[in-house]
Amino acid sequence: MFKKTLISLAVASSVGLTGCFDSGETGANANPDYQIEDTTIDKSIVRPIYDPNPIASDPKFPINADLILLLGATQSANYDFTGLSGGTSPADDAVNDLSGFSTSGAFTLKFDGSLSPVSVQAGATVFLLPVNVKDAVEGVPEALPNTNPSGIDQANPFDLASIPNFRADVVSIDGGSDNAIRIVPLEPLAEGQKYLVVATNNIVGADGQPIERSVQDVNLADGVLGNPALANVKSILQASDTLANAFLAQAIPQDTPKSALAYTFTTNSDTDVLRAMMAPAAFGSALGQKVGFTAQLKAVRDNYPTLNFSQLTTKLGEIAELAADLQAGDIDPSDLDAQELAAITALATVRPLTEPGDLQAAIGAEIGDTLHLPVPRPSFFNAPEPATDLATIQVLAADPTNAIANAAQQVQVSQGAIALPYFQSLPGETGAGIVTGSWSGSTSLEDDLNENLAPGQTIFSFLRDIDGTLNVNGYFPFPEQNATTTVPVVVFQPVLDGSAAQPASCVETNGAGKPEGVTIFQHGITVDRSVSMLPAILLAQSACQTVVAIDQPLHGLAGATNGTVAGLSPLDADALTTDVEAAIGLLNPNDANQAAVIAQLNALISADYIGERHFGYTANASLQPVEAPLADISSGSLFINPLNMMNSRDNLRQGVVDLLNVAASIQTFDLNKDFAPGDLAGVPVNFIGHSLGGISGTVFASLANDATLNATLNGTYAQAGVPLSNFTFPTLNSVVLHNTSGQVTRLIENSPAFSGQVLGGLANAGVTQGTSDFESFFYVFQSISDAGDPVNFAKGLGASTSNLLVTEVVGDTTVPNEANVNPLSPAFSAPLTGTEPLMALLDLGAGGTNLADGADLNLLQGEDISGSATTPVAVFFDGSDPCSTANHGTFVAPQAPNDACPGGFAVTSDAFTVMVTQTAQALSGGNVPASPNNIDALGTSPTLANALDQDEQAAP
Repeated sequence: MFKKTLISLAVASSVGLTGCFDSGETGANANPDYQIEDTTIDKSIVRPIYDPNPIASDPKFPINADLILLLGATQSANYDFTGLSGGTSPADDAVNDLSGFSTSGAFTLKFDGSLSPVSVQAGATVFLLPVNVKDAVEGVPEALPNTNPSGIDQANPFDLASIPNFRADVVSIDGGSDNAIRIVPLEPLAEGQKYLVVATNNIVGADGQPIERSVQDVNLADGVLGNPALANVKSILQASDTLANAFLAQAIPQDTPKSALAYTFTTNSDTDVLRAMMAPAAFGSALGQKVGFTAQLKAVRDNYPTLNFSQLTTKLGEIAELAADLQAGDIDPSDLDAQELAAITALATVRPLTEPGDLQAAIGAEIGDTLHLPVPRPSFFNAPEPATDLATIQVLAADPTNAIANAAQQVQVSQGAIALPYFQSLPGETGAGIVTGSWSGSTSLEDDLNENLAPGQTIFSFLRDIDGTLNVNGYFPFPEQNATTTVPVVVFQPVLDGSAAQPASCVETNGAGKPEGVTIFQHGITVDRSVSMLPAILLAQSACQTVVAIDQPLHGLAGATNGTVAGLSPLDADALTTDVEAAIGLLNPNDANQAAVIAQLNALISADYIGERHFGYTANASLQPVEAPLADISSGSLFINPLNMMNSRDNLRQGVVDLLNVAASIQTFDLNKDFAPGDLAGVPVNFIGHSLGGISGTVFASLANDATLNATLNGTYAQAGVPLSNFTFPTLNSVVLHNTSGQVTRLIENSPAFSGQVLGGLANAGVTQGTSDFESFFYVFQSISDAGDPVNFAKGLGASTSNLLVTEVVGDTTVPNEANVNPLSPAFSAPLTGTEPLMALLDLGAGGTNLADGADLNLLQGEDISGSATTPVAVFFDGSDPCSTANHGTFVAPQAPNDACPGGFAVTSDAFTVMVTQTAQALSGGNVPASPNNIDALGTSPTLANALDQDEQAAP
């Protein structure tokens, strides 16, 4: 073992990797660098900055090289193919969690001199090639990730039918000029896919000379090794270069160029975490393969405790072969040593315990227990109250013509609570858990499976990273539930008693006393559930929708008015407990139905936490949690956490899981207080997401409407028996997304509203825009964020959901319309960031090819003021004057404080009316009108044609 220099990952263009490459020879690791100055090297030739020697004093890898995921195999017996970095910065921590690289993030290849931009062309001099990889364990494809490039299928290496849509931009970084190539995906890359990156010597420097391979690359790949322990790295380099040149010979048979840079990287498949949390039965077979393989690996490890993971997997193959030979009589037991015999015996013992049938039964028993399943959760509601009693509505009622106040006369509001599984960390005594916690792998699942398969024994352990952490990722998509939290929920519902107060829109399609639909509403960042109030009242009255709203994680009623929109009551644990206990006292425990209600109510008030979602904490100037009275709390101030990328990602994922459980629970809500849950059973379910609510909502809706996952989940319900078999997880009837986006990390960079605080904090740490450190930081951040980013789910939603409305305010300063043509200077172009790229991905999912043609995703813009469109439809609002036309918050606030506006208020009531009317029509399955009441609120986007470079314009 020897210590190499660790590159601090603030993050640099290469990643620090602790190596343990001792070949067993004294001094074998000495002097790993090539120290002799080669005077024959022509330094006028531009070369990639690429030193792939992991034990050099200053190695330099591309930020997404597979090698980063492989070196941990030599460090200990623990290894789960996650990244390896020895620093302590936020990005170092993130690299240690990476199971693969981003499907959507742009990555940068730096050179030691200036390039000629015209010579850099995607698909001509720069290639991004999908490669075919064999199973890491033959016949058991899910047992291990196929990260190692040695697994590439040499007989059929390339999947040329799946070459991705990307751009190769020449940019200037670190003070240089045209000294880097930025590989920019124009659509998400395939998940869990290995790619070969190739830059050819048809790229020329600014002086016109062809580029060449880096000296370090040539020395290590083609030279004589100074350290035999680098043989595997040498093989990887040679294989990549050989593969690249073989492709070039086939693709460009005349004047064939040579590869000047070639390496592989593997994208993550971390979206499987949320898919597994939607329908764990769909991942049962893969889980079984992991248990079976790791059981065999443990049988060998127990007898060879000093071997590292790489050696263990080799030894497992050897022992398995010896066991087969012994069974066949080809060798005699006396030919084997004690360790070999013990390992063979251990393998023979464990294999009968992990037969497929036993694994299936053991895993099935964990579904809904240690394997999360969206199911109806305990809930409780106070008696409905007139919406006219709400403080904000009373203020509006001072104007007898106010449409919202008048609509409120036919609407009731029920405030209550719901118990939700919580996978993030609770605050703890100091609140630190809020910002330091992230999802961890389910050791409870591991313990239970061991007990089910072999009571009292531990016959397997899941793969872990070098520090023993059981990570949650595409390979192991099963997080540990840390707590149950009982959190507030509010429901706005039309009067449904058949009286004169019942809205005319309530035609009892679903039966007497039931609305036409139930709509889940999810709010944006730094506000709370109260912002649902105004649109919800209008939707309840005009479209007979019952609107259900919860808070995002780390959000809740707060501030001087107890919420962004005054009128709702904060959830108080003592008051809820008193009310629930009083309700329990009215029930008969000897009645089976009422006993079930009692059990649910007891579970509700027995949660680990009861209260508002912010836990009573707010962010200080350093983005650290401080306990504060309700009036001083800023809702959502701790949600974005660049100091802990995994924490930010899991706040978003937690919000998605919350929505899955709310969707499952609606059918058991008891709103009329008759203690007979099911007031909304059988009613179609819809979704509205605004801003951040659209980000988490796009993911939620894509999962809910995935036909395979939905059917698998409902199959689990059916097989579970009563009471679960009485329920159905809904397919969303309509989905409405207002002012939202994908590629969350670059959204932050390009949002005038949010970029200043985040970028300022990074700059204070020495990580500034235009540097390789900055670009690598954001690439790692996106690699981590992929797991819950809409960019990876939008196509699926577009394919599954035809009744879809998505809107933007042209000129939105919170969620940018796009960042391809007009990134927020000095940011580089980010074609997958913004509302319009999300629209384009939805359009692609629906079968479209060009967003601007309006053929598959219909468009309503300024010139369409007298028309209407069927769903799916995208609508564009005039945001030329955010004080009077429309702004980011218009859908939830027709009037809002704004010091930049006359009188200190933005008044965008006309656009609000149009937005709500269009939303009501979409929820009701009707055509979406362009301008109800002849209000001219629509705008025209000048950048639609540029979405995903669908106009084939030159890179900006």
